[in-house]
This record gives sequence, C-alpha cells and structure tokens, in this order.
Amino acid sequence: MNHNPFRLRDLTGPQLGTAIQAKHIQGLDAFRALAVLFVLLGHGIEGAAAWSPWVAPLASLGVKLFFVLSGLLITRLLLDEIDRNERIDLARFYRRRFGRLMPAFYLYLVVAIAILLVRGKPVPWDAVASAVLYVTNYFQAFNGAPTHIVSHCWSLAVEEQFYVIWPLLLTWVMRRRWAPERVLAIGIVAIWTWRLALVLFTDTSEAYLYRALDTRGDELSMGCLLAVLTRQPAWQDRMAGWLRTPGLIPVVIGLLYASTTFVGGDRLARFGIAFIFDTLFIGVLLLSVSVAATHGQGWIARLLNQPTLVRIGHVSYFMYLFHGLIMHTSMRLIERHTGSFALGLLGAIALVYLAARMSFVFFETPMRRWITGSSR
Repeated sequence: MNHNPFRLRDLTGPQLGTAIQAKHIQGLDAFRALAVLFVLLGHGIEGAAAWSPWVAPLASLGVKLFFVLSGLLITRLLLDEIDRNERIDLARFYRRRFGRLMPAFYLYLVVAIAILLVRGKPVPWDAVASAVLYVTNYFQAFNGAPTHIVSHCWSLAVEEQFYVIWPLLLTWVMRRRWAPERVLAIGIVAIWTWRLALVLFTDTSEAYLYRALDTRGDELSMGCLLAVLTRQPAWQDRMAGWLRTPGLIPVVIGLLYASTTFVGGDRLARFGIAFIFDTLFIGVLLLSVSVAATHGQGWIARLLNQPTLVRIGHVSYFMYLFHGLIMHTSMRLIERHTGSFALGLLGAIALVYLAARMSFVFFETPMRRWITGSSR
C-alpha cells in the first residue's frame, strides 16, 4: 500500500499532464492562499521579536510563490487561446487583465489616500503616480525602497510589466515557429547571469536586486516554462519521474524554508545562489501541489481542496493589496482587548479575509463583468 499522501510514487506523465491542463487546476487556489498567508504572517509577525526571525522572511517567499504561479496560469491561458484560434487576441487579453486587476487596485488607492488625507498625513503623490503607471518596482529600486502606502505594489508592477512583454514575445516566437521552451530557458539563464553579474561586479542596491523586472523575471518565466513543458508528453514523463523521487517534497520544502530564513544579508548567497534554487524548488512544489490535489488521497489532498483555503485563494489579490491598511490597526485593537498577540494576528487576518470576500462578491466581480462584457 502506498502511504505517501502526495501519491507521487506511482505518478505517470499523463496524470501530471491532466492535472496541469485541467480546465480548473486543482490545488492552485490553495497554493495562492498559502502565498498570501505567508505574506500576511510575515508582515504581521514583525512586531514579535521572538518569532520574527523565523516567520517574517516568509513574506518574501510568498511573493516568489505568486510570481511562479502567475507565470504558469497566464501562459496556460495564452497557449489555450493559440490552440483554439492559432493566435492571441492581445486586445482581449489586456482587457481581461484590466478587468481582473484594476477594480481592487483603484479601490485600494482611493481608500488609502482618503485615510491619509483624513488623518492629515502627507500623500506620497510621486509614489502613487508610479503605482498607477505600474513602475513602482523601479521607483522603489532607485529611491531606496521607502515605506509608504504603495510600497508593496512593487510586485504588482513586476507582474504587469511581464504581462505586457510576454504575450507580445510569445506571439513573435510562435510566428517564427521557434520552440518557446528554449526561448524561456535562455531567458531564465540570462536573468540568473545578469543578477549574478550585478552582485559580483557592481554595487547595485539590494532594493534594485529585489524589485526590478530584469532581476526577478526568472520566477515568472519559470512558471511560463512549466506551462509549456507540461503540454509535451516527453517532458510530462521526465517531470513525473523527477517527482517520484522518494522524499523529494519534504526536502524541497525544507530547503525553501532554509534558503528563505537562514541566508541573511549575504548578497551573493541570497541573490546569486538562493534565488536560483528557490525558483527551481517552487516549480517542483507547484507541480506537486497540483498532482496531489488532483490525483492524491489522504489528508494532504483534502487540505489542498479545503473550501476555506480555496476561497482565500480566490480573494488573495485583495488581501495582498489591503492587508497593510487593515492588519496593523486591528491587531493592536484585538491584542489590547485580549492580551494575546496570537489572537490579534489571527483576528486581523480573518478581518482581511472578510473584507476581501465582501469586495470580491459585491464590487470586484460585478466590475470585472462590466469591464470584460462577460456574464461569467
């Protein structure tokens, strides 16, 4: 009897393919939920000196999970469209992206600016402008990453810049009948080489190394590469064979946590080495989660398909945007009334989720349908 709850020991290539190519990829909402919960826990725990060194770095890992997952999902949509229509409708693609991202984003800007004005605090209009233009990552990179209401929007800028470039590049690659997996692999290695060169031969700031598209695009590209390779039977079999390696998943999870937590401030170890392996490990973990949720049995499969975790994944974008506005004040209030830091943290996360759920149902979904002209 196979007691492995991931059930990867007897995984076949076709099973891996069906897991990733399903209309709704099981486990990815849980993966997204895990990513946003890492961010919230990492930022929320910063006030607890005893726990901060062990938990706060998870916020950075959460962003990496988002990047790899985003690359996979977007590329899958683009490849599906190419299969159906032999082309990408770029106008429709960007309209869908606008409908998905803009309602919550502009709601956040309005609320955050209103709070500053009501409290008589200065509004960082230059930073707000960079957020609206989706260049916050480079604004932060060249300004020392000051803390303000749109500080966390750097990751959104990285994704949007990538979303502008990748559909155009994929269209160009497919027209020339090049192999997109080779182009992506070359791009990933080029980013690794560029980032390593910046670390070794320049005094480029950590703010730039951490936030620039040209130093973080490998994570999104890795997701794209997975989307391409999992459509090819030969690569399905290869990757299924790798995933069958005994003890692989616990080792990958342990290495991810270690590289996130223990690398510290060494630039070469962090940006030159750990960032490379983290990208590879997250790719393995992403495939494993999908397979476990689709074909697995036992407690892990049940956890990955647990309705509450799936719902958190659905509203993770709002939770990421608004967590700074909601969490810190609510944490202090709950902790003041209960005397418990843990209850304050958990209560604040619950409030962020409730606000996100209300926005998703009553604001974001109607707005998205209106923008895209869709009834779905």
